Amino acid sequence: MKPKISIYDFTDCEGCQVKLIELKEKLLILEKRIDIVNWRLGQENNKPGPFDISLIEGTPITQYEIDLLKKLRKESKILIGLGSCATLGGIPGIIDKSQRKKWYKKIYGDDYKPRGIDALPLSVYVKVDFLIHGCPIDENELVRIMEDLLAGKEPKHRNYSVCFECKQANNECRLLNGKPCLGPIIQGGCNAICISGGSPCYGCFGFREEPEKKNLIKVLEKITDKKEIERYFSMFLNKVKKE
Repeated sequence: MKPKISIYDFTDCEGCQVKLIELKEKLLILEKRIDIVNWRLGQENNKPGPFDISLIEGTPITQYEIDLLKKLRKESKILIGLGSCATLGGIPGIIDKSQRKKWYKKIYGDDYKPRGIDALPLSVYVKVDFLIHGCPIDENELVRIMEDLLAGKEPKHRNYSVCFECKQANNECRLLNGKPCLGPIIQGGCNAICISGGSPCYGCFGFREEPEKKNLIKVLEKITDKKEIERYFSMFLNKVKKE
């Protein structure tokens, strides 16, 4: 029998699920080996669990979403975080819980009654079997992970940094040119898309194994001030568990 797959989303922009649709022919080939039984964005007829694999995009910021996440964990043999909101807290995680009340009032006014608690990674609430990072994800990385799972193999993260992919793309090193970048401490898999487009790496693929954070900060301190360094680390990495 084909593995039963569910795809859920919490608070997010749904960009990672759009990447699934962009797979086109690859998705059709993949669908021959799996049975997607629950996917709100991609189909109308959805079935309840249990599931063999659940892919979850987004960060749970309401009690309903937290409860649903825990329910999905119980119903899923394998649970995978899909994209930076699920794996790191993402863009919603930039604002700390203590600051939410102030910004709710500033943006929505005094009468707004918020439901949001805090934007945290899925792993804060449940055990997550694997994290597919990215904002949005790289669709080929998703295919690689799914093929490993279907072959009965335990997926592995890339064992190199974004810098390796920068060299493959013939990008000039931002750090050598006196521009901030987190590439040396971030795991590869994104094909250095941001740097290739003229932007720095903010770390949406998460830390690589044994990242030399202190050494990179020393380099960054020679390039810019501490406030700017904090801004770089707060984009995606401020909800990562402290080491």
